Amino acid sequence: MEGVGLAGALAAATATFAPPCAIYFAAFRLIRRFQEAHWQSVLRSALIPVTTGLIIASGIVMAQAAGITWAAIAVTGAAAVFMLTTRLNPLWLLAAGGLLGGLGFLV
Repeated sequence: MEGVGLAGALAAATATFAPPCAIYFAAFRLIRRFQEAHWQSVLRSALIPVTTGLIIASGIVMAQAAGITWAAIAVTGAAAVFMLTTRLNPLWLLAAGGLLGGLGFLV
């Protein structure tokens, strides 16, 4: 379905972002409502390893899908070093990687 344009982009964005936003909104209201309940702390503690595993799995999937070149490995390594040694906002590193990729330096 090529050439759908703005309407297709809006439909795709809505289909992508509306369900997670609705779930987040409902969960936030539920958490605020039962803020003092014991199950809150148990649930939060249980979700830490789940969330960590999902983030690691997402990183592995993205790394496997990306073209692995020496330039891409160098940019990834540099970003990791910057993240661990500075207080630089990660969005700047993401933007820099996108710019380098968009200019064709990571191909």
